[in-house]
Amino acid sequence: MTSAPSTAATALTAEASRALGEALGDGASVAALRASGREALDRAAMPSPAIQRPWKYVDPAALELDGFAPLSAATAATSTTAAVDGLTVAGFEEAGEDALGRLGEAVGVDGDRLSALHYAFLQGGVLVQTKANAEIAEPVRFTREFTEAGALATPHTLVVAGANSRLTLIEEYRSGDEPMAVLPAVELLLGPGAVVSYISLHRWGARTRVFAEQRAVTERDAEVRSLSLVTGGRLVKSHITSSLEGRGSSSELYGLSVGGGNEHIDFYTVQDHIAEDTRSDLLFKSALGERSRAVYYGVTKVGLGARRSDANQENRNLLLSRTAKADSDPVLEILTNDVLRVSHGATAGPVDQEELFYIQSRGLTREGAVGLLVRGFLGEPLDRSRLSEGLREEFTTLVEAKLQALGARG
Repeated sequence: MTSAPSTAATALTAEASRALGEALGDGASVAALRASGREALDRAAMPSPAIQRPWKYVDPAALELDGFAPLSAATAATSTTAAVDGLTVAGFEEAGEDALGRLGEAVGVDGDRLSALHYAFLQGGVLVQTKANAEIAEPVRFTREFTEAGALATPHTLVVAGANSRLTLIEEYRSGDEPMAVLPAVELLLGPGAVVSYISLHRWGARTRVFAEQRAVTERDAEVRSLSLVTGGRLVKSHITSSLEGRGSSSELYGLSVGGGNEHIDFYTVQDHIAEDTRSDLLFKSALGERSRAVYYGVTKVGLGARRSDANQENRNLLLSRTAKADSDPVLEILTNDVLRVSHGATAGPVDQEELFYIQSRGLTREGAVGLLVRGFLGEPLDRSRLSEGLREEFTTLVEAKLQALGARG
């Protein structure tokens, strides 16, 4: 049975939500969603690991949010994006009501207490919007950094891509060493023929717990590409969904994580084929040292109307210590017999000893050979993401820095 919301004293009350909205001067769209979140606080329960498979290895009730309070002030996303024709990047407070009309369309309030908390205490919302046929040559990039101890952060990113537009968005998350809880939400709404690449860099502090929600909705012939890179955080749990609603649309979901210490990295993905002639590809890889743990639960759905779907799902885990753990559960739900391909696979294990011996026989030390194998293993998601040379080099440097801290390199 799902547990009821805690009745202990907390700063995360309906009154606090109302006061936050007044202080921020909510527009109509944000105010309506905040009110819905506020109303859900009293009735919505935390997800239950006992009855909800995506939460099998994480009990959010143990987060002890009663000790947390909303951020004392909205944390603005630091952006280096220059003004470009056909592109709008604005905080929710500055964006017009017409632009925010689709807010909450992909990630709704209804659901569990985490969703209610996100909208009730929403701060730091950013809108990224492209006009039809706009091709944004340089990546849009911004950083969100949180340093307030005992705070609940609720960043929200809304991407609305016009028909046949092209956009790459990089969102970097950071936090300090004090305890924090973060509930990010990302909505990717792609018009016909639009192509959006979304990259999230999770560089959280050692005592930050994250429950992220990301959902893309595609119209006809649209393409969404997503890369999630995790190199820090006590707990990073991310739910990533692609809803392929338009005929001929496609999704590419890639993930790369390096864990150490007691870090827990948990991905739940959904590749939801709704329309005909849709395609999806997924590859999530992790390298785990010390006592870290990776969890992957992925569902590929092929609906009754999703004829001629082509879907692939892979999860691979490399264990760099005897105490690291990986749990993997790829699932297929196919409701039509007219498919091109629907495949899945998962592996977990240590560095291959035969490969290690072969490389050492060519003159490398054991430590150097291990490092070479690990780097090669982790490079595939970056390769599939079709990054520019500069971005690939930057992300490789982040990964290698974490590996070096784990002693996985010579």
